[in-house]
Amino acid sequence: MKRSFAMRLLVIIQTFLFLLAFCGSALAVSVQNPSVQNPSVQNPSVQNPSVQNPSKNRCNPGYALTSYQGKQYCLKCNPGYSYTTYQGKQYCLKCNPGYSYTTYQGKQYCLKCNPGYSYTTYQGKQYCLKCNPGYSYTTYQGKQMCVK
Repeated sequence: MKRSFAMRLLVIIQTFLFLLAFCGSALAVSVQNPSVQNPSVQNPSVQNPSVQNPSKNRCNPGYALTSYQGKQYCLKCNPGYSYTTYQGKQYCLKCNPGYSYTTYQGKQYCLKCNPGYSYTTYQGKQYCLKCNPGYSYTTYQGKQMCVK
């Protein structure tokens, strides 16, 4: 009888310690509001791609088989340009160094954030966002915050 009581007591103590450790780590979450800034934007450089008809579904070197204006063509962009949709049409597109092509405030731009900032949506708007070292941007308790 003493042995079974001791076993039950041991299980209760272990459960209590586990809950204490688990709840303690949940309470140890640090939060902060992120730093935000508006990104730098520019209009991308655009050009029409070089187009040729494929030969037996094969393209010449440097060309890629893809859909262009609703038909299959072999396409090639100049060096540094990428083939994508811009303002509802298909173009070869290039951003300045350090800029990335994305949608910003409903329009397509080349976008750049300051070093250490990442482009994301914050409180329903698009910003460049930075958390302190060791923090990650996430939703915590229904709010967007930097969480450690």
